[in-house]
This record gives sequence, structure tokens and C-alpha cells, in this order.
Amino acid sequence: MAFSKSAPIQLHYQLANELRNYIQSGSWNIGDLFPTDREIMEKYKVSATTVRRAVKQLVEEGWIERQPGKGTFIKKEPIKEELGKLTGFFEEMTNKGFVPKAEVLDIIEVDVDEALLKKFPEVKLLNEEKVMLIKKLHKINDKKLIYVNSFWKLEYGKELAKYDLSNTGVYEIADRFLNVQLTKAEETISAKAASKEEATLLDIKKGEPVLLMERLSYQDNVPIEYAYNVYRADRYRYNITLHKNQINKEIVIG
Repeated sequence: MAFSKSAPIQLHYQLANELRNYIQSGSWNIGDLFPTDREIMEKYKVSATTVRRAVKQLVEEGWIERQPGKGTFIKKEPIKEELGKLTGFFEEMTNKGFVPKAEVLDIIEVDVDEALLKKFPEVKLLNEEKVMLIKKLHKINDKKLIYVNSFWKLEYGKELAKYDLSNTGVYEIADRFLNVQLTKAEETISAKAASKEEATLLDIKKGEPVLLMERLSYQDNVPIEYAYNVYRADRYRYNITLHKNQINKEIVIG
């Protein structure tokens, strides 16, 4: 949403989104001097209080940092993930030079009943009466990025539950210790509003926009894991490279 004083959204929240979008677009590089509060006030015709609250939010999110006597500087780029590669969070982030961590919230055997399917209808594709649910928070530098609900066929989930999932990805464990090689995955990415549970776990407000990634992973054409992952939209960005003669590309509108 473009910055608008007539929009029914608090100005400091809009302003923070506007400035964050500039950082994410690559308009500034790491180490560049961020505009002063007065420059932002004059450009957007807003009060000093609005600017201070917006800038404070960006500082807390880690996008910029204030250096006393010097100014405010761009601190980081958003974490990017390339589409089209079947990798897990730990492998992807390690390859990019980050140190990933996971907070394991729960590992529990659940019935594939009406209540579960109402919330996670795609779990039925695992064709099981019971599945293992692994709930985690994925983090970078102790900042929460993704709320993970990972449903596994019971035979694999029981084995995964025996391992430390806080420092190693489930895909790596499945590959190295369980002889499970994921051969393909079907992934859908969409936007949604954060539920109360998701907002609480990701330290955002209920209703804030988040990215939803749903992935069905296969071994030899047999689905063995369904993931329902909610990403903080202000800290994550997906990249995709398109080729003129690429096949198997689908665009869904609606």
C-alpha cells in the first residue's frame, strides 16, 4: 500500500513500511547514510513523532542503526530465498552465510481428523490416519522469521523426533540418518493476515501481513511431508528468475 494520509492505517506504520520497501528494493546499500528525521518529515509532510516511531520500528527490526554523532545508517539487506530449489531452511541460510537456529515448540502425534483438516486441509494428501506434527520457530540472529508447522508421515516423524531439531534441519537429518531423499516438492506462496497465534509467536500484531508457504514434499512420487510455514513479510523476500522458454510454469490468479 502506498503512503497515504487518508488511509485507515496509522501513519507511523505506513511510513515504516514505505521506508522498509526502499531498503528492500536496493535503493540504499549497507552502510549508506539514512535520511535524517527532518528530511523524512519534509518529504512526507508528517510530524516528528510519526517519524521517530517509524524509525524506531526500523531500528528494532534491524534494518537501520543509529550511531551517535554520526547519523543513521543502513544495516542489512532482507533475507532472500530463491525459488525453484528444494532446500530446507538450515541449508539455505547456511549457504548464505547466516547462522540459523530453531526453537522447537512441540513434536506431537496427531489424528488426521475433521478438526485438523479444517485448519490444515492439505494434510489429507499424506494419506495417513495419524501424522507427526513438528512445530518450530526459525530464527536468524535470535530474530524470529518463520513459524513452522511440519506434518510428516508417522514412520518418518517418529524417527525425526529422536534428534535435536534446534541446530540441524529436518531435511538434512532425514537425508543423513533416515535415508530419506526428497526428490521433488510442490510449493504455493500466498499472502495472508497473521492470526492471533501467529502474531504472538512472530512478535507482530494480529492482522499484519505475512507470507504463507505451503509445501508438499515427495520421495519417489510419494508425499511424505506437508509444511505450513508463516513468514514475517518484513524480514523475508523470495526471488525467482524467469526464462523465456521455461516450461512447467503456472500462474494462478484469484
